[in-house]
Order: sequence, then structure tokens, then C-alpha cells
Amino acid sequence: MHRFGRRACSLLTALGLHLKRSRIARFPAGRCLIDLVLWPSDVWKVCSTYRRAFDRGPHLLRPRTFNERLQRAKLFSRQARHIVYADKIAVREYVAAKVGAQHLTQVFWIGTDIRRAQEKRLPSRFVVKANHGSGTNIVVTDALQFDWDAAHRMTQQWLQDNHSVHFAEWQYRWIEPRLFVEEFVDSGGGIVPVDYKFFCFYGRAEIVQVDFDRFTKHTRSLYDREFNLLPMALQYACPKNGIHAIARPECFNEMRHVAERLADREPFLRVDLYDAGKPVFGELTLHPEAGLGHFEPPDWDVIFGRFWQT
Repeated sequence: MHRFGRRACSLLTALGLHLKRSRIARFPAGRCLIDLVLWPSDVWKVCSTYRRAFDRGPHLLRPRTFNERLQRAKLFSRQARHIVYADKIAVREYVAAKVGAQHLTQVFWIGTDIRRAQEKRLPSRFVVKANHGSGTNIVVTDALQFDWDAAHRMTQQWLQDNHSVHFAEWQYRWIEPRLFVEEFVDSGGGIVPVDYKFFCFYGRAEIVQVDFDRFTKHTRSLYDREFNLLPMALQYACPKNGIHAIARPECFNEMRHVAERLADREPFLRVDLYDAGKPVFGELTLHPEAGLGHFEPPDWDVIFGRFWQT
């Protein structure tokens, strides 16, 4: 049965992606048809990836944990605005309208061939990103040493990837893939700034996740809405065996306000911000860790799920 399901999932995914490349994908009715074709494979992927991560299937009808609620949201909460949230270029207009353009990074170039970005006057440090996926970033700290041809080969692979098929995250399906170059947000010393991720439930920031050294030795701490360190971990270990707490940012209240404004009244939305003396927008995330993140201790998965209920 498992092999049959996996085979059927592969066939439906192939058919759906073939239709997505055809002319019918230009029309709303055609997109609805493609979503319908891919629906069974989305269900299969949600159940199979969750089972591999947790050794059991998700409770989709009556979810209890945060991860189960994320899996349910993947299948049953699909709104046009979610595509905007996930599109790292389109979301900028939403951010500017909600909290003001002063919280946005500067974008120097948008296109599909990164080599063309050299025609622009770029600073010595910048970041290359794709708008339609997760983890597609190149941090450039010295433009003179940057290998544009190698970056071209890598980013062309990014553009061919359909991020929606990996973990059934529908919001990525209808984003037009593009590349962009944005400013390097400097927190001092020329290093990648600390990343503050606000877990917002119905417009209220309940948890703050702080990531350290994301591109080297990734560690993570979690705090409550008043920035008190919590005795838990999510997917990555806490720094120094959990004995670590950074100072509350001076602009923390403003960061929390910006996050809650951007989250609006979504049942759940994670808002990522940088502290550059003021809140600087990073991205919006609907399904952190694709709904497969391991909590330690595991009871926190249930506690996060209760935030979603209220």
C-alpha cells in the first residue's frame, strides 16, 4: 500500500507540474484544475513526511499540536494573500502599506539572470535571494571576490525548483520565480545580524525565536512575548547547552508592534525581523520548519498548539 501511494503521488505530481507548464496555467480555472490534480499528492506528502519525522501520522481533523495544525493549514487554509506573503518581492508592497517602507531593505536589482545585476552600481556587501522558496540566499561580503558565473549556475537551479512540491506548501505554487539583490543589513562589525522571528497567533506575538550563526553553527533560543528566556528548544539546540540569553533589544517593543501589525488577524503567521536600531523586515512564514520541527521537551508542541486555539 505504501509503495502504491508513493507511486500514485509521483504520477499525480508529474501530471500537475506538466499542466502547470502548459497554457491552462494562465487562467484561474486552469489553476483550480491543477490544484485539484495535485490535491491527493499534497495529502500524501503531508501524511508521509509527518510520519517520517514523528513516527506517526498527523491528526488532521482534530489537531492538538502546533505541527499538526500547520499540516492541517497546508491543506485547508489556502488564500490568495498567502501567495503574497510567501513571495519575497510581492510582500514588500504589503509591508510598505501596513507599517511603512522605512522597515524594508533596499533592493538593487530584480530579474532572472544574476549576471545582469553587475550592470547596477552595487555596494561591496549585498545578499542574493530567490523570491519563491526557502533557504535560497547568498550572502556576499566582498563584491570584488564574488564569482558571478558560479552564482549564475546556482541561481538557475533555484529558478527551476518548485518549492511547493517538497512539503505540500501550496503558497509557493503560483509565485513567478525571480531573483533579486538586496542590501546587507549590518548589525555592526560586518556580520549577519541576529534574526528575530515572532510567532503571531491571531495578531498577537506570543513567542520570539532568535537564531544565531545561521550560516555556520546554527543555534536558537526562544523567548516569551516579554523576552524572557524559555526552557525549550525547537529543531536547533540552544547556545552553550541552553545557558544563554541575549539582552532584550532596545527597539523590542517597536519590533513586536511591527510584527503584530504585519500578522494582522491570521490564525498563525511568523514575522521575521532584524534589529538594525529599528525593525527591518525579513520575511513572512506560514509553516515554520514545514510543520516538522522537533520541540524539546515535546510538550511545547502542544503548548504552541494551544496558542493557535485562542
